Amino acid sequence: MKSTMLYLKRNLYFILSLTTLVLTAGLAVILLFVFDLGKPVAQTSVGFVYLGSTEESEYAAVLTPRIAQWQNTADYALSYQEYEWKIDLNYFNFDVDETVKHVDQDQNNKAYFTLSETSKNQLHQDMISDLTQDLIDGFDYEALLDDLNQDMSLLKNRKTYHLKNYLDPALLQTVIESIQIDNIPFDVVTNIHNALDDIIISANQRFKLSTALQSYGLSNEELSVIASAMQYVLIVTPVQGFIFEPYTALPSWASPGANVRILQMSGYDFSFFNPLQETMTLSVDRLDQDSLMFTLKGYPFLTTYERINQVGSTIYFQETRLQNLNLNDTTPGITIIDSALETVYELIITPGVNGQIINYQRKITPLNQASTTITLFSEHIYPITQIVEEHVIPKG
Repeated sequence: MKSTMLYLKRNLYFILSLTTLVLTAGLAVILLFVFDLGKPVAQTSVGFVYLGSTEESEYAAVLTPRIAQWQNTADYALSYQEYEWKIDLNYFNFDVDETVKHVDQDQNNKAYFTLSETSKNQLHQDMISDLTQDLIDGFDYEALLDDLNQDMSLLKNRKTYHLKNYLDPALLQTVIESIQIDNIPFDVVTNIHNALDDIIISANQRFKLSTALQSYGLSNEELSVIASAMQYVLIVTPVQGFIFEPYTALPSWASPGANVRILQMSGYDFSFFNPLQETMTLSVDRLDQDSLMFTLKGYPFLTTYERINQVGSTIYFQETRLQNLNLNDTTPGITIIDSALETVYELIITPGVNGQIINYQRKITPLNQASTTITLFSEHIYPITQIVEEHVIPKG
């Protein structure tokens, strides 16, 4: 008995601590049952609005101000090419009754919205106010509204809709520019026509002719004809960063502004960057034995692009004079220059033609903005040397 009492005295602090721990644990268990704190936390929500700790009768009071705030701050937009239009979500009315009606416990639920006919028409007008008539006619507004309603029901904070996804695919065949190239050798016309129908210019990429057409086995001259056509039609588009080499002496089919020389072994290629989010297509049609028509097609532009050929400095031709002792006053086309010291018989074999520098420019007029003009590239039109034969006969 004494040993027992001695043991209790020595371990009194431990016994008190253990008793306190047991009582605390028991009290915690009682509180869990009394206050129902042992149940799992509900995960009910509508979009980002958490409702797990809210009584069902209070759902509407919680949802209404949060959804109104979301409608004012969410960033929804419609984009096309370089333009973007904000979509005002306040055209839509939050249907709190329908939303609360469809709330399922422990689920992330959808929000429901309505759109009156008047608001629907006003929203449509906002979206098409800057569009051309062909874009308006080809715009599937109902399809966009379906996607918009779906994203709004999930209360997404940011969404951009690309207009091209809601356009009639036939608009991709809109003619942007074309060029007819004549005086092409018959075999060149035949080979290009047999090899190609369309050339695809991919969106938001650098186009390189040798890569795009490497599987067709076309010759340098055939590729040069195609590149020259592309150079011409692409002036009135937003493409940029042209890299090419021109002919110094134009072939029969080339012309200023449609002059690109391809030499595959020497690395002479034709490339440019297409900044558009849409593809373009160059179609090739045979018109005659020596003529091809190249037509650039794609979605209509909202920005206006115009071609300007600015004539710069003149490059004066030089003259080469050759002696021809057979010239006399009976020679057809002869020019006689008589002076006190000599008589000169002149015959122009090749007339001289001055050259010039041409700057190929693009005038850009964005929607509701002033125009700007940029120079894309320059071309030297080299002079033609005048060749004159002469016969000089001294007097005296």
